[in-house]
Amino acid sequence: MNRATSIYLDLVRFLAAVVVLLTHLAYRRFTGGLIIEWRSFGNDAVMVFFVLSGYVIAHTVATRDKAFPDYLLNRCARLYSVAIPAIVLTVVLDHVGRLINPAMYDGFWFQGSDPVGRVLHALTFTNELWLNSVRLFTNGPYWSLGYEFWYYMLFAAGWFLRGWQRALWVAALMLLVGPKILLLFPIWLLGVWVYRINTSQRIGEGAGWALFLGSIGFYAAFRAAGLRDTLLQLTFDLLGRRFVVNELMWSDEFMSAYVIGTLVACNFIGIHALSARLAPLLSRGEAVIRDWAGYTFSIYLFHYPILQFLAAVLPIEPDQAWSGVMLFVLTMALCRVLGNYTEKRKEWWRDQLGSMSASVARLVTR
Repeated sequence: MNRATSIYLDLVRFLAAVVVLLTHLAYRRFTGGLIIEWRSFGNDAVMVFFVLSGYVIAHTVATRDKAFPDYLLNRCARLYSVAIPAIVLTVVLDHVGRLINPAMYDGFWFQGSDPVGRVLHALTFTNELWLNSVRLFTNGPYWSLGYEFWYYMLFAAGWFLRGWQRALWVAALMLLVGPKILLLFPIWLLGVWVYRINTSQRIGEGAGWALFLGSIGFYAAFRAAGLRDTLLQLTFDLLGRRFVVNELMWSDEFMSAYVIGTLVACNFIGIHALSARLAPLLSRGEAVIRDWAGYTFSIYLFHYPILQFLAAVLPIEPDQAWSGVMLFVLTMALCRVLGNYTEKRKEWWRDQLGSMSASVARLVTR
């Protein structure tokens, strides 16, 4: 992955995290409808993350994680370095916030029945298997880890195994995760495909501009024409509104997801083709982009319980713009502080998980 492409992908990653935060800040209980139009962009941002994830994993196995044990250890360290703190943070903030202002937690956004079960599902990434959806209290964004982990495993089975073992494990994993997770797997695989294209094909600058600018233009047209709503309604007509809303849950916009994923893929191919041309421009912002991109996962996974807690304990005025700005700035600042002790310490998590794995292996082989 060349430097310019890497900087651009980091920029996109950070902006996608900010969009997800704004998607939740847009709820009327936080900002009174002042930025309600942002509510519809959350799914698009997560699809960007899925394509990015597939791209990064393809790069990882091609350059570093040559064996499955290394791959598994690094993936778990990446996830758990933020997931475990996110679980703890969510439990603590939700508990304290409900004691101070229970009314702020009285809605669909907080689900607290069977708390032990919810935590166990979160720890094992089984929160979204088949048609179940177990929300981690207020932490709605945690759902995507219940997809992401299994995409890692499905890819590993296809990449590291051969012959009948590959077919058996892929089939078993597909049967385990169910249709909801599999519906969005092609989006993730698009990232793998884009990496293969970028490392094996030479795309001309003209085609690069067409893909880069065309993908942005088509996305703007897609949103302006209301095609997202049209495709969602078509999904309701074909599968039934109740099934789509209650069973497919986070995969309800899969038709739009295929469009968004394809446009993201084209955009990434285009920027890679233009990397030499745009390298001087991207390099100017490299330090700031790399710095903030290093907190992307923390922003994504910490922001909702923090946002909810701040709204519960601070004297906010949802109809006032200053109140929304204050919530945004404080949430971003707290995510960054926490990221220094979580996301920035994934190597420590890798060492701890490695030591635990070695201990378990010694016990098993005795």
